[in-house]
Amino acid sequence: MAFDKAAVAAALDDNVDPIRSYLEDDDDLVKRYQGAFRELPDQGTASEIREELSSVSYPGALPTDAFDSVDSLVVHHGVSDRWDNHEAVNDWAREILMDVPMLAVDGSEIPATTQFNIPLAYVQAAWCLNHHSPQGRLERGRTGRLLTPSDITRSGGNEGDDEYRFVDSSLVGLERYEHEADLVVEKIEDLAAQYEAGELDRRPVVLYDGPLVASFANPRRPAIRNRYLSAISRLIAASQHHQIPLIGYVAGTNAVELSKMTRLLLKDDLGTDRTIPDARVLAGMMSPWGDSTVPFLCRRDGSVDALETTYRGVEYDFSHEIHFSYLKVPPGEGLDRLEFPGWVLNTDGPSEYDSMYEYALNVIRAEAGVGRGYPEVLQQADTDAVLDQQDRQQFLRLLQKWAETNDIPLEWDAKALSKELRRR
Repeated sequence: MAFDKAAVAAALDDNVDPIRSYLEDDDDLVKRYQGAFRELPDQGTASEIREELSSVSYPGALPTDAFDSVDSLVVHHGVSDRWDNHEAVNDWAREILMDVPMLAVDGSEIPATTQFNIPLAYVQAAWCLNHHSPQGRLERGRTGRLLTPSDITRSGGNEGDDEYRFVDSSLVGLERYEHEADLVVEKIEDLAAQYEAGELDRRPVVLYDGPLVASFANPRRPAIRNRYLSAISRLIAASQHHQIPLIGYVAGTNAVELSKMTRLLLKDDLGTDRTIPDARVLAGMMSPWGDSTVPFLCRRDGSVDALETTYRGVEYDFSHEIHFSYLKVPPGEGLDRLEFPGWVLNTDGPSEYDSMYEYALNVIRAEAGVGRGYPEVLQQADTDAVLDQQDRQQFLRLLQKWAETNDIPLEWDAKALSKELRRR
């Protein structure tokens, strides 16, 4: 049967009042958190606040030393005040981005085949390197990996018992994640070699499509969680080792670290309230274009403490090294979240920037401006990486042809075959 639009519409009409009430209650809470956010610079120095929260394992966030030099969490992007059209944004962005190599990587996957008696899957990652040169130099590429039954199945019995194995769909996502991370590390190493050889005039910036704090891995089985954390730790280590800024870009974030920290500091005002997304609070405190927040140290949960690895013989511990800030680039009222390792914050930037963080923030702001709200280089990587339904159908046909050519007894599952025939 088709989607019952009438039933859904009736259900929405029946719930107008509770939904409106929720939004009104939320608006009141947002205003109270905004007032609290404005009070934070008066609550003490960064060192004093860190000491006050020292007994809390995961207070959400902790202020950095940059907190001591501001009177507001919001850093205004004043140059945008004189813009009145998008062409003005583009003119500013072109100047900021000139000759800055910016890399982005994104991935996609074809899920494990449940149509056949042999489970196979495919993961793909695409990279895009925009040199932002006057000549328009743009490099792109893709790399993929076939996942065989040993990659995407696991035992259904006791450990070591392989008599019964089943497809674990979560393993496909993990393999994709590792494949993307490996590609980013490879590209960081390439960029570092080019920069050191004098082939690049300005230091490259790497945009990672997703968070560096892998809290999403927490519910996974320990072995799977460890592989996620190992992959992202190695990526962060490569960035620090080669001094290539790495920024995790999270669009439309719902993180609550600042709200949690603020509620802990102002218990009398907010102690009984729920936390709400930082972006909901900050959006109304920012001007229409380009404002950001001062950076904070992320102390969200145990996934931060587990960020450690060995890279090229050097041991790295990033448990107190992942920082974040928020950025507002229209359209829309949502904010984007930037996550980055501490070395980026604490390393001098090019001559016109105080730190490598300020450098990376400004070029990302410009790239998002060119992309009308989302970094253009990430858009290109996403376009190149995506595997759509047509690709999946071609993958199935390719498997069938390959099986016939190699005399592999590939058989359709009866239920899947029935669906396939009905949909033709």
